[in-house]
Amino acid sequence: MDTLTSDHGNYEMSARVKDVLGALMIRHWKSEPHCQHQNFAEHRWGHVKVNPEWLMAFLDVDPDCWLLTLNHTCSLMNLTTEKILGWRTPREVATGETPDICILLHFVFWDVAHCARHANKQPGSQKCQEIRGRFVGFAWDVGHKLTFLVLTDDSRKVIKLSVLCLANCPENEMRLDENNL
Repeated sequence: MDTLTSDHGNYEMSARVKDVLGALMIRHWKSEPHCQHQNFAEHRWGHVKVNPEWLMAFLDVDPDCWLLTLNHTCSLMNLTTEKILGWRTPREVATGETPDICILLHFVFWDVAHCARHANKQPGSQKCQEIRGRFVGFAWDVGHKLTFLVLTDDSRKVIKLSVLCLANCPENEMRLDENNL
């Protein structure tokens, strides 16, 4: 990070923050007051805000899952190329590594999935039960690159798994009508 960008709103920057910025040689750039168009993050935030709302309405997502929807939307946006970035993804620009987008082909947000929950938490246990849940995103910080987030139906907890399968149910069929074509 070389620049901290803000909108020049009414805020107070502590001496500690100024010291950290100075020590790390990070510039502080502010847009003019009441000129949000100068802040490039404002435009991007407009997309970040609208996409989860649309996704929740389209897929009939539970209202209490708005944060999971927002997280998934940001993950998708970070894996989508941008013209301003030379048709590279934000993730690639940030890490220098071209992302593998095959992870996007496995599940659609809010798909019903079946996965195994180990009843006996001892290592190597073979006892497990199959549980039903909803695919809600990608576990970037656990396991290999094909590890997913699943919201379980019974406990309403998010678990991270790499082995799950799409349920054969009508809820997983894409909702298409004449208005969406």
